[in-house]
Amino acid sequence: MRKFAFDYWNPGSRAVGLHRPVPLSKADSALAIIGTSIVWVSFVFIVFPNLDLVVSRWFVSGQTFVMADNSFLLQVRDVSRLAQPYIIGSMIVLIALWKFLPARMYICPPHKPLFVLLSFAAGPLLVVQTLKIVIGRVRPRALVEFGGTADFTPVWQFSAACSRACSFPSGESSAAAASLSLLILVPPKFRLGAAIVVVPCLMFVALNRVLLGAHFLSDVLLGWLLTMFAMAWVWRWMKARSKSKLQR
Repeated sequence: MRKFAFDYWNPGSRAVGLHRPVPLSKADSALAIIGTSIVWVSFVFIVFPNLDLVVSRWFVSGQTFVMADNSFLLQVRDVSRLAQPYIIGSMIVLIALWKFLPARMYICPPHKPLFVLLSFAAGPLLVVQTLKIVIGRVRPRALVEFGGTADFTPVWQFSAACSRACSFPSGESSAAAASLSLLILVPPKFRLGAAIVVVPCLMFVALNRVLLGAHFLSDVLLGWLLTMFAMAWVWRWMKARSKSKLQR
């Protein structure tokens, strides 16, 4: 696998005797790992489409999602939605402060809040909203199996059953994954500890959508992974631009 990754990202290294393969950067490694995860997760849910229905049925009694009206779960959903504009607004303020007060904002260079903004733009906005419109998958609670009127469609299968607010991929899961970009604002020595606390909380925010019957498990997992892939690509692009500016 490692040899394949080297060959893929450094095709010139396959020539015998030319030079040693150049090690992958962290961003390239992240892209390779996340991209492979997207392929495998998609493969599992395409080969076993009923897996989505099986998981959703765990939270159904009769034809009703028993946790759909749970006040705590609904509050988790509301807080996650309300937090997004505050996060985006805060990043814009940080960039503006650096622009006008660069001497005082040296601890928070503008590329950090910019990365957060681009993560939300690339994942929850661009990738997720585009796929929602293109794929058109209906939500679990709209299915015949769970008291609705629509038929089930496997992940990645195009459907005309939904025209707006569709199921695949999960927007809340994507936003939760994009929120991991905030870790870049944490000092490096505290970043791992912060991640240990934050990641489980954000994963619960994402999986909460399955409990409420708003999304399938595949919607949540792929929404998270697609956003992580977009974030890794954004970081790779930003690193490449910073290096090119230094070389000028």
